[in-house]
Amino acid sequence: MTGLPAGTRPQAAVTVTALALGVDMFLYGSITPLLPELPAVDGSPMTAGVLFAVYAAALLAATPLVGAWVDRRGPRAPMLAGLLGLAAATALFAAAVDLDDGPGLTLLFVARAAQGIAAAASWTSGLALIAATHEPERRGRVMGLALSAVGAGVLLGPAVSGPLSDAFGPRAPFIAVAVLAAGDAVARIVLIKPMAVSGERVPYRVVLRGPRVALLIALTGLGAAAIAFPEPVLPLHLSDLGLGTTGIGLVFAGAALGGSLAAPVAGLLTDHAGPGKVASAGALVAALGFFLAGRDSTVLSVTGLVVVGFGAQLVLAPTLVLIGALAEHTGTAAYGAAYALYNLAYTGGLALAPLAAGATAKATGIPTATLIACGLAVALAVVLLTRRDQPSAAPARPSELTRPGVTKDA
Repeated sequence: MTGLPAGTRPQAAVTVTALALGVDMFLYGSITPLLPELPAVDGSPMTAGVLFAVYAAALLAATPLVGAWVDRRGPRAPMLAGLLGLAAATALFAAAVDLDDGPGLTLLFVARAAQGIAAAASWTSGLALIAATHEPERRGRVMGLALSAVGAGVLLGPAVSGPLSDAFGPRAPFIAVAVLAAGDAVARIVLIKPMAVSGERVPYRVVLRGPRVALLIALTGLGAAAIAFPEPVLPLHLSDLGLGTTGIGLVFAGAALGGSLAAPVAGLLTDHAGPGKVASAGALVAALGFFLAGRDSTVLSVTGLVVVGFGAQLVLAPTLVLIGALAEHTGTAAYGAAYALYNLAYTGGLALAPLAAGATAKATGIPTATLIACGLAVALAVVLLTRRDQPSAAPARPSELTRPGVTKDA
Protein backbone atom coordinates (compact mmCIF):
# COMPACT_ATOMS: atom_id res chain seq x y z
CA MET A 1 0.00 0.00 0.00
CA THR A 2 1.89 3.01 -1.24
CA GLY A 3 -0.49 5.86 -1.81
CA LEU A 4 -2.41 8.31 0.32
CA PRO A 5 -6.17 7.72 0.08
CA ALA A 6 -7.47 10.40 -2.23
CA GLY A 7 -9.64 12.83 -0.26
CA THR A 8 -9.15 11.06 3.07
CA ARG A 9 -7.71 13.38 5.69
CA PRO A 10 -5.59 12.09 8.57
CA GLN A 11 -8.25 13.17 11.07
CA ALA A 12 -10.89 11.24 9.13
CA ALA A 13 -8.70 8.13 9.10
CA VAL A 14 -8.33 8.25 12.88
CA THR A 15 -12.03 8.98 13.42
CA VAL A 16 -13.29 6.14 11.24
CA THR A 17 -10.80 3.63 12.61
CA ALA A 18 -11.49 4.59 16.20
CA LEU A 19 -15.24 4.25 15.65
CA ALA A 20 -14.87 0.89 13.90
CA LEU A 21 -12.67 -0.56 16.63
CA GLY A 22 -14.83 0.93 19.36
CA VAL A 23 -18.02 -0.65 18.00
CA ASP A 24 -16.29 -4.01 17.59
CA MET A 25 -15.09 -3.92 21.18
CA PHE A 26 -18.52 -2.75 22.39
CA LEU A 27 -19.99 -5.93 20.94
CA TYR A 28 -17.04 -7.98 22.23
CA GLY A 29 -17.55 -6.71 25.78
CA SER A 30 -21.35 -6.81 25.75
CA ILE A 31 -21.35 -10.56 26.25
CA THR A 32 -19.16 -10.47 29.39
CA PRO A 33 -21.74 -9.57 32.07
CA LEU A 34 -24.26 -11.93 30.47
CA LEU A 35 -22.01 -15.01 30.89
CA PRO A 36 -23.30 -16.16 34.30
CA GLU A 37 -26.91 -15.97 33.03
CA LEU A 38 -26.51 -17.57 29.59
CA PRO A 39 -28.24 -21.00 29.55
CA ALA A 40 -25.82 -22.29 26.91
CA VAL A 41 -22.76 -21.47 29.07
CA ASP A 42 -24.29 -22.89 32.26
CA GLY A 43 -21.60 -21.42 34.53
CA SER A 44 -18.72 -23.38 32.97
CA PRO A 45 -15.34 -21.54 32.91
CA MET A 46 -14.15 -23.82 30.10
CA THR A 47 -17.19 -23.12 27.91
CA ALA A 48 -16.80 -19.39 28.53
CA GLY A 49 -13.12 -19.61 27.62
CA VAL A 50 -13.87 -21.41 24.36
CA LEU A 51 -16.51 -18.79 23.50
CA PHE A 52 -13.92 -16.01 23.74
CA ALA A 53 -11.31 -18.10 21.93
CA VAL A 54 -13.62 -18.66 18.91
CA TYR A 55 -13.58 -14.91 18.20
CA ALA A 56 -9.80 -14.91 18.25
CA ALA A 57 -9.49 -18.05 16.12
CA ALA A 58 -11.71 -16.61 13.39
CA LEU A 59 -9.80 -13.33 13.47
CA LEU A 60 -6.55 -15.27 13.26
CA ALA A 61 -7.69 -17.23 10.20
CA ALA A 62 -9.00 -14.19 8.30
CA THR A 63 -6.25 -11.66 9.04
CA PRO A 64 -3.54 -12.83 6.56
CA LEU A 65 -6.04 -12.66 3.71
CA VAL A 66 -7.18 -9.20 4.76
CA GLY A 67 -3.60 -7.95 5.03
CA ALA A 68 -2.88 -8.98 1.44
CA TRP A 69 -6.19 -7.47 0.32
CA VAL A 70 -5.34 -4.11 1.94
CA ASP A 71 -1.90 -3.92 0.33
CA ARG A 72 -3.29 -4.78 -3.11
CA ARG A 73 -6.55 -2.80 -3.13
CA GLY A 74 -6.41 -0.30 -0.27
CA PRO A 75 -8.35 -0.19 2.99
CA ARG A 76 -11.81 0.96 1.87
CA ALA A 77 -13.25 -2.32 0.59
CA PRO A 78 -12.10 -4.40 3.61
CA MET A 79 -13.55 -1.81 5.98
CA LEU A 80 -16.90 -1.96 4.20
CA ALA A 81 -16.82 -5.76 4.16
CA GLY A 82 -16.30 -5.70 7.91
CA LEU A 83 -19.74 -4.12 8.29
CA LEU A 84 -21.41 -7.25 6.93
CA GLY A 85 -19.72 -9.49 9.48
CA LEU A 86 -20.61 -7.09 12.29
CA ALA A 87 -24.28 -7.09 11.27
CA ALA A 88 -24.38 -10.89 11.06
CA ALA A 89 -22.72 -11.29 14.47
CA THR A 90 -25.13 -8.88 16.13
CA ALA A 91 -28.20 -10.68 14.76
CA LEU A 92 -26.86 -14.11 15.73
CA PHE A 93 -26.05 -13.03 19.29
CA ALA A 94 -29.55 -11.64 19.72
CA ALA A 95 -31.01 -14.96 18.55
CA ALA A 96 -28.77 -17.12 20.78
CA VAL A 97 -28.71 -15.47 24.19
CA ASP A 98 -31.77 -17.20 25.69
CA LEU A 99 -31.43 -20.61 24.02
CA ASP A 100 -30.30 -23.72 25.90
CA ASP A 101 -27.17 -25.80 25.35
CA GLY A 102 -26.99 -27.24 21.85
CA PRO A 103 -28.66 -24.75 19.48
CA GLY A 104 -27.80 -21.82 21.74
CA LEU A 105 -24.14 -22.73 22.08
CA THR A 106 -23.79 -23.36 18.36
CA LEU A 107 -25.29 -19.97 17.52
CA LEU A 108 -23.04 -18.26 20.07
CA PHE A 109 -19.97 -19.86 18.49
CA VAL A 110 -21.08 -18.89 14.96
CA ALA A 111 -21.80 -15.32 16.11
CA ARG A 112 -18.38 -15.06 17.74
CA ALA A 113 -16.72 -16.38 14.56
CA ALA A 114 -18.58 -13.86 12.39
CA GLN A 115 -17.47 -11.08 14.70
CA GLY A 116 -13.87 -12.29 14.51
CA ILE A 117 -13.89 -12.20 10.70
CA ALA A 118 -15.40 -8.71 10.76
CA ALA A 119 -12.75 -7.59 13.25
CA ALA A 120 -9.98 -8.89 10.98
CA ALA A 121 -11.25 -6.63 8.21
CA SER A 122 -11.75 -3.58 10.44
CA TRP A 123 -8.60 -3.79 12.56
CA THR A 124 -6.11 -4.57 9.79
CA SER A 125 -7.42 -2.04 7.29
CA GLY A 126 -8.06 0.66 9.91
CA LEU A 127 -4.60 0.52 11.50
CA ALA A 128 -2.97 0.38 8.07
CA LEU A 129 -4.96 3.46 7.06
CA ILE A 130 -3.76 5.41 10.11
CA ALA A 131 -0.15 4.43 9.44
CA ALA A 132 -0.42 5.46 5.79
CA THR A 133 -1.80 8.89 6.61
CA HIS A 134 0.55 9.88 9.45
CA GLU A 135 4.27 10.45 9.69
CA PRO A 136 6.17 7.99 11.95
CA GLU A 137 6.87 10.58 14.64
CA ARG A 138 3.13 11.21 15.14
CA ARG A 139 1.92 7.62 15.21
CA GLY A 140 2.35 7.11 18.95
CA ARG A 141 -0.22 9.82 19.60
CA VAL A 142 -2.79 8.75 17.01
CA MET A 143 -2.45 5.03 17.64
CA GLY A 144 -2.96 5.84 21.32
CA LEU A 145 -6.20 7.59 20.38
CA ALA A 146 -7.33 4.54 18.41
CA LEU A 147 -6.59 2.28 21.36
CA SER A 148 -8.45 4.73 23.57
CA ALA A 149 -11.54 4.10 21.45
CA VAL A 150 -11.00 0.36 21.88
CA GLY A 151 -10.93 0.90 25.63
CA ALA A 152 -14.08 3.01 25.41
CA GLY A 153 -15.85 0.23 23.50
CA VAL A 154 -14.88 -2.37 26.06
CA LEU A 155 -15.87 0.11 28.79
CA LEU A 156 -19.33 0.82 27.40
CA GLY A 157 -20.09 -2.74 26.28
CA PRO A 158 -20.33 -4.30 29.76
CA ALA A 159 -21.55 -1.09 31.41
CA VAL A 160 -24.49 -0.77 28.99
CA SER A 161 -25.34 -4.42 28.37
CA GLY A 162 -25.64 -5.39 32.05
CA PRO A 163 -28.30 -2.78 32.98
CA LEU A 164 -30.06 -3.17 29.60
CA SER A 165 -30.28 -6.92 30.08
CA ASP A 166 -31.65 -6.54 33.61
CA ALA A 167 -34.23 -3.97 32.49
CA PHE A 168 -35.33 -5.23 29.08
CA GLY A 169 -34.01 -8.76 28.61
CA PRO A 170 -30.81 -10.29 27.13
CA ARG A 171 -31.54 -9.19 23.55
CA ALA A 172 -31.63 -5.49 24.44
CA PRO A 173 -27.83 -4.95 24.41
CA PHE A 174 -27.64 -6.06 20.79
CA ILE A 175 -30.21 -3.49 19.72
CA ALA A 176 -27.81 -0.88 21.12
CA VAL A 177 -25.01 -2.48 19.10
CA ALA A 178 -27.15 -2.24 15.95
CA VAL A 179 -27.65 1.51 16.50
CA LEU A 180 -23.92 2.08 16.95
CA ALA A 181 -23.16 -0.05 13.89
CA ALA A 182 -25.44 2.15 11.77
CA GLY A 183 -23.37 5.22 12.69
CA ASP A 184 -20.20 3.23 12.04
CA ALA A 185 -21.48 2.32 8.57
CA VAL A 186 -22.18 5.93 7.64
CA ALA A 187 -18.68 6.99 8.74
CA ARG A 188 -16.95 4.24 6.76
CA ILE A 189 -18.95 4.90 3.59
CA VAL A 190 -18.68 8.70 3.63
CA LEU A 191 -15.22 9.41 5.06
CA ILE A 192 -13.03 6.68 3.55
CA LYS A 193 -12.29 7.31 -0.11
CA PRO A 194 -10.84 4.96 -2.75
CA MET A 195 -7.07 4.69 -2.51
CA ALA A 196 -4.44 4.89 -5.24
CA VAL A 197 -2.26 1.81 -4.81
CA SER A 198 0.50 0.27 -6.87
CA GLY A 199 -1.02 -3.21 -6.81
CA GLU A 200 2.26 -4.59 -5.45
CA ARG A 201 2.34 -6.65 -2.27
CA VAL A 202 5.31 -7.19 -0.01
CA PRO A 203 5.39 -10.90 0.99
CA TYR A 204 4.95 -11.72 4.65
CA ARG A 205 8.36 -13.42 4.70
CA VAL A 206 9.99 -10.08 3.85
CA VAL A 207 8.14 -8.26 6.62
CA LEU A 208 9.07 -11.04 9.06
CA ARG A 209 12.76 -10.27 8.44
CA GLY A 210 12.27 -6.77 9.85
CA PRO A 211 13.93 -5.32 12.97
CA ARG A 212 13.14 -7.13 16.26
CA VAL A 213 10.00 -8.65 14.81
CA ALA A 214 10.00 -11.58 17.26
CA LEU A 215 10.04 -9.26 20.26
CA LEU A 216 7.31 -7.06 18.80
CA ILE A 217 5.05 -10.03 18.11
CA ALA A 218 5.69 -11.43 21.58
CA LEU A 219 4.79 -8.12 23.25
CA THR A 220 1.62 -7.84 21.21
CA GLY A 221 0.49 -11.36 22.02
CA LEU A 222 1.25 -10.99 25.72
CA GLY A 223 -0.51 -7.63 25.98
CA ALA A 224 -3.62 -9.12 24.40
CA ALA A 225 -3.37 -12.15 26.68
CA ALA A 226 -3.38 -9.88 29.73
CA ILE A 227 -6.69 -8.41 28.56
CA ALA A 228 -8.26 -11.75 27.62
CA PHE A 229 -7.19 -13.88 30.59
CA PRO A 230 -9.69 -12.44 33.11
CA GLU A 231 -12.67 -12.31 30.73
CA PRO A 232 -13.98 -15.90 30.97
CA VAL A 233 -13.18 -16.51 34.66
CA LEU A 234 -13.51 -13.22 36.56
CA PRO A 235 -17.26 -12.82 35.80
CA LEU A 236 -17.84 -16.23 37.42
CA HIS A 237 -15.57 -15.30 40.35
CA LEU A 238 -17.37 -11.99 40.87
CA SER A 239 -20.72 -13.77 40.66
CA ASP A 240 -19.58 -16.10 43.45
CA LEU A 241 -18.68 -13.01 45.49
CA GLY A 242 -22.26 -11.77 45.16
CA LEU A 243 -22.24 -9.42 42.17
CA GLY A 244 -25.10 -9.55 39.69
CA THR A 245 -25.15 -8.90 35.96
CA THR A 246 -25.21 -5.11 36.32
CA GLY A 247 -22.41 -5.15 38.91
CA ILE A 248 -20.18 -7.38 36.78
CA GLY A 249 -20.78 -5.14 33.78
CA LEU A 250 -19.76 -2.05 35.74
CA VAL A 251 -16.63 -3.76 37.06
CA PHE A 252 -15.44 -4.67 33.57
CA ALA A 253 -16.39 -1.18 32.45
CA GLY A 254 -14.05 0.20 35.12
CA ALA A 255 -11.26 -2.05 33.87
CA ALA A 256 -11.85 -0.82 30.33
CA LEU A 257 -11.80 2.77 31.56
CA GLY A 258 -8.36 2.16 33.07
CA GLY A 259 -7.17 0.87 29.70
CA SER A 260 -8.80 3.73 27.83
CA LEU A 261 -7.00 6.26 30.02
CA ALA A 262 -3.70 4.40 29.72
CA ALA A 263 -3.64 4.14 25.92
CA PRO A 264 -3.03 7.80 24.93
CA VAL A 265 -0.64 8.25 27.86
CA ALA A 266 1.32 5.20 26.74
CA GLY A 267 1.42 6.52 23.19
CA LEU A 268 2.93 9.84 24.35
CA LEU A 269 5.41 8.07 26.64
CA THR A 270 6.48 5.80 23.79
CA ASP A 271 7.20 8.79 21.55
CA HIS A 272 9.49 10.24 24.25
CA ALA A 273 10.86 7.42 26.45
CA GLY A 274 10.92 4.51 24.01
CA PRO A 275 8.69 1.44 23.81
CA GLY A 276 10.86 -0.95 25.82
CA LYS A 277 10.62 1.01 29.06
CA VAL A 278 6.90 1.64 28.68
CA ALA A 279 6.13 -2.03 27.95
CA SER A 280 8.18 -3.28 30.91
CA ALA A 281 6.36 -0.86 33.24
CA GLY A 282 3.07 -2.12 31.86
CA ALA A 283 3.99 -5.73 32.59
CA LEU A 284 4.72 -4.88 36.22
CA VAL A 285 1.43 -3.01 36.55
CA ALA A 286 -0.46 -5.97 35.06
CA ALA A 287 1.32 -8.34 37.47
CA LEU A 288 0.06 -6.33 40.43
CA GLY A 289 -3.44 -6.41 39.00
CA PHE A 290 -3.42 -10.19 38.57
CA PHE A 291 -2.18 -10.62 42.13
CA LEU A 292 -5.22 -8.72 43.41
CA ALA A 293 -7.87 -9.91 40.96
CA GLY A 294 -8.38 -13.44 42.26
CA ARG A 295 -8.52 -12.66 45.97
CA ASP A 296 -11.53 -13.57 48.09
CA SER A 297 -12.58 -9.94 48.35
CA THR A 298 -14.83 -7.98 46.05
CA VAL A 299 -12.85 -4.75 46.55
CA LEU A 300 -9.48 -6.37 45.84
CA SER A 301 -10.78 -8.33 42.83
CA VAL A 302 -12.37 -5.24 41.30
CA THR A 303 -9.26 -3.16 41.91
CA GLY A 304 -7.06 -5.86 40.42
CA LEU A 305 -9.12 -6.10 37.25
CA VAL A 306 -8.89 -2.32 36.72
CA VAL A 307 -5.12 -2.40 37.26
CA VAL A 308 -4.73 -5.26 34.76
CA GLY A 309 -6.58 -3.22 32.11
CA PHE A 310 -4.26 -0.26 32.67
CA GLY A 311 -1.11 -2.35 32.54
CA ALA A 312 -2.14 -4.25 29.41
CA GLN A 313 -2.52 -1.03 27.45
CA LEU A 314 0.91 0.14 28.56
CA VAL A 315 2.27 -3.04 26.98
CA LEU A 316 0.17 -2.77 23.81
CA ALA A 317 0.47 0.91 22.85
CA PRO A 318 4.23 0.76 22.13
CA THR A 319 3.81 -2.24 19.85
CA LEU A 320 1.54 -0.32 17.47
CA VAL A 321 4.30 2.23 16.88
CA LEU A 322 6.91 -0.48 16.42
CA ILE A 323 4.77 -2.45 13.98
CA GLY A 324 4.40 0.75 11.94
CA ALA A 325 8.18 1.04 11.79
CA LEU A 326 8.35 -2.63 10.80
CA ALA A 327 6.18 -1.90 7.77
CA GLU A 328 8.66 0.70 6.56
CA HIS A 329 11.86 -1.31 6.53
CA THR A 330 10.90 -2.49 3.02
CA GLY A 331 11.09 -0.40 -0.14
CA THR A 332 7.31 -0.23 -0.40
CA ALA A 333 5.65 0.47 2.96
CA ALA A 334 3.74 -2.77 3.65
CA TYR A 335 1.23 -1.44 6.15
CA GLY A 336 -1.36 -4.10 5.36
CA ALA A 337 1.06 -6.98 5.92
CA ALA A 338 2.65 -5.43 9.02
CA TYR A 339 -0.63 -4.73 10.76
CA ALA A 340 -1.90 -8.14 9.72
CA LEU A 341 1.06 -9.59 11.63
CA TYR A 342 0.15 -7.35 14.55
CA ASN A 343 -3.41 -8.66 14.43
CA LEU A 344 -2.18 -12.25 14.22
CA ALA A 345 -0.06 -11.76 17.34
CA TYR A 346 -2.85 -9.93 19.13
CA THR A 347 -5.33 -12.61 18.18
CA GLY A 348 -2.98 -15.36 19.29
CA GLY A 349 -3.06 -13.82 22.76
CA LEU A 350 -6.84 -13.50 22.63
CA ALA A 351 -7.21 -17.12 21.54
CA LEU A 352 -4.83 -18.81 23.97
CA ALA A 353 -5.41 -16.77 27.13
CA PRO A 354 -9.12 -17.60 27.62
CA LEU A 355 -8.44 -21.30 27.03
CA ALA A 356 -5.53 -21.20 29.46
CA ALA A 357 -7.60 -19.28 31.99
CA GLY A 358 -10.54 -21.66 31.76
CA ALA A 359 -8.40 -24.78 31.95
CA THR A 360 -6.22 -23.46 34.80
CA ALA A 361 -9.21 -22.22 36.79
CA LYS A 362 -10.94 -25.55 36.35
CA ALA A 363 -7.84 -27.44 37.55
CA THR A 364 -6.62 -25.17 40.35
CA GLY A 365 -9.29 -22.57 41.05
CA ILE A 366 -9.51 -18.95 39.98
CA PRO A 367 -7.27 -17.50 42.76
CA THR A 368 -4.38 -19.80 41.78
CA ALA A 369 -4.93 -19.09 38.10
CA THR A 370 -4.54 -15.35 38.64
CA LEU A 371 -1.38 -15.89 40.70
CA ILE A 372 0.12 -17.88 37.81
CA ALA A 373 -0.74 -14.98 35.47
CA CYS A 374 0.95 -12.62 37.93
CA GLY A 375 4.16 -14.66 37.85
CA LEU A 376 4.21 -14.70 34.05
CA ALA A 377 3.78 -10.92 33.90
CA VAL A 378 6.66 -10.40 36.33
CA ALA A 379 8.84 -12.69 34.21
CA LEU A 380 8.03 -10.62 31.11
CA ALA A 381 8.96 -7.40 32.91
CA VAL A 382 12.30 -8.89 34.00
CA VAL A 383 13.09 -9.99 30.46
CA LEU A 384 12.31 -6.53 29.08
CA LEU A 385 14.29 -4.70 31.75
CA THR A 386 17.39 -6.88 31.30
CA ARG A 387 17.50 -6.74 27.49
CA ARG A 388 20.42 -4.72 26.18
CA ASP A 389 18.90 -4.16 22.75
CA GLN A 390 15.75 -2.33 23.79
CA PRO A 391 13.41 -1.90 20.82
CA SER A 392 13.50 1.50 19.20
CA ALA A 393 10.63 3.49 17.77
CA ALA A 394 12.89 5.63 15.62
CA PRO A 395 11.51 5.93 12.09
CA ALA A 396 13.37 4.49 9.19
CA ARG A 397 15.52 6.80 7.09
CA PRO A 398 13.55 8.53 4.32
CA SER A 399 15.46 6.63 1.65
CA GLU A 400 14.29 3.32 3.08
CA LEU A 401 10.59 3.77 2.58
CA THR A 402 7.99 5.06 0.25
CA ARG A 403 6.12 7.96 1.78
CA PRO A 404 2.33 7.99 1.53
CA GLY A 405 1.38 9.52 -1.78
CA VAL A 406 4.68 8.67 -3.46
CA THR A 407 5.26 5.51 -5.42
CA LYS A 408 8.59 3.81 -5.20
CA ASP A 409 9.41 4.90 -8.76
CA ALA A 410 8.87 8.59 -8.06
